[in-house]
Amino acid sequence: MAEFAPFAGLHFDPTRLTITDVICPPYDVIKGTMRDDLLAKSPYNIVNVELPEASASGSAVTGGEAEKYESAAGFLREWRAEGILVQGDPAFYLYEQEFTLPGTSVLKKRRGVLGALELEEFGDTVKPHEHTLSGPKEDRLKLLRAARANTSPIFGLFNDSDGWVEKVLESAGTTPPLLEATDHEGVTQRIWAVTDDETVNAIVAALEPEAIFIADGHHRYETALNYRNERKREVEAKGGTWTGAELDNQVMMMCVSTSDSGLVVLPTHRIVKGLSGEQISKAVEQLEDHFHVELIPTEGDAATQAAQLMPLLREDSLRPQLGVHIKGQSYIVTLREGDAYLAAMDRERSAAYNNLDVSVLHTIIMERTLGIGPAQLAAGGHVLYTIHAKDAIDKVNHDDAQIAFLLRPTLVSQVQEVAAAGDKMPQKSTYFYPKLVTGLVLRPLD
Repeated sequence: MAEFAPFAGLHFDPTRLTITDVICPPYDVIKGTMRDDLLAKSPYNIVNVELPEASASGSAVTGGEAEKYESAAGFLREWRAEGILVQGDPAFYLYEQEFTLPGTSVLKKRRGVLGALELEEFGDTVKPHEHTLSGPKEDRLKLLRAARANTSPIFGLFNDSDGWVEKVLESAGTTPPLLEATDHEGVTQRIWAVTDDETVNAIVAALEPEAIFIADGHHRYETALNYRNERKREVEAKGGTWTGAELDNQVMMMCVSTSDSGLVVLPTHRIVKGLSGEQISKAVEQLEDHFHVELIPTEGDAATQAAQLMPLLREDSLRPQLGVHIKGQSYIVTLREGDAYLAAMDRERSAAYNNLDVSVLHTIIMERTLGIGPAQLAAGGHVLYTIHAKDAIDKVNHDDAQIAFLLRPTLVSQVQEVAAAGDKMPQKSTYFYPKLVTGLVLRPLD
């Protein structure tokens, strides 16, 4: 049973700032010079909080690591005191993203409701679908301890089979939005505050019987759960009573219907490097043990090769299927008929897991054939990820990578089936596009 509630959100004052200048992507998307580029737009950009840095004088010896998290908290305090960040009445927030589907001119809108979900251990109500890593959770926990605020919403999915929530959101979005911004990818972001009792009660009732599947933000959910447990222990150690009504007992989440017409999942392709010449020479030969291997003539630059190869990955194929690009050669590999491949899979896993393209790739090809197992993946250095097939091919053609594995998108129904079976996909199995931005609404814990 999902306990979903309104909250008194913090947001930038649109009369004092241009909202486009102060939002940023989630922390794990900010790479290279992007942080500096965001701060060049405005010194109030939320990246100061989402991805803080210690001052130039900070160091490991003098406490620079701790200092950067305290700096995030300091920015929030200063901006609230200055009136740059303002707090509204408790509300649900209708969150709409308008975007063009990558590589096309197709315009889409995705809508969901932003609220506070009561934290629960993974089970019948909240279901994950991907594995997480310890490093990001440790970083997010230190930030949450210092800043005492949810800065980025978690992305959750729920079933709205009768379309009732969609109708509520359609009605709520007929007035001018509270906030509007355009992110670095050209996606328009809009927020409406929903405060009338009838709509608020309707949203609470509609979500109550539903399970929530985490689409994106697994690290943030587990971090919030760990922090809740930490705070509960602290209260009880001092002789207090944990009531469950504490703000630490909830986390900010955007809930989107699985039937939303703007729900888009992009594939995340794998680029493998650091292989020996022997591994590369044997790769295609070994693939034939489990796959039908078809050589695909491709030519031209990486974009042209991707355009020649990707359409051959059939959306209607029920057998796991992949594109494979080795410098000078491209292939479509399709799992052979029958269940013989299961001998190479983890038989303790569910059928939903073992039938995924990405599971077959990670187990049969990467682990069994190339020797890149979970330990090697966790250590990093062997595998790079991208949502752009042309970038994957280009790195093989011109960089030090040896093989690109090109995937089909994971279906939302597959995400639900794996999560319902109690399994978790390999990391970066899904890329829900577009990402939810940071800085439209924050949820303070004080």
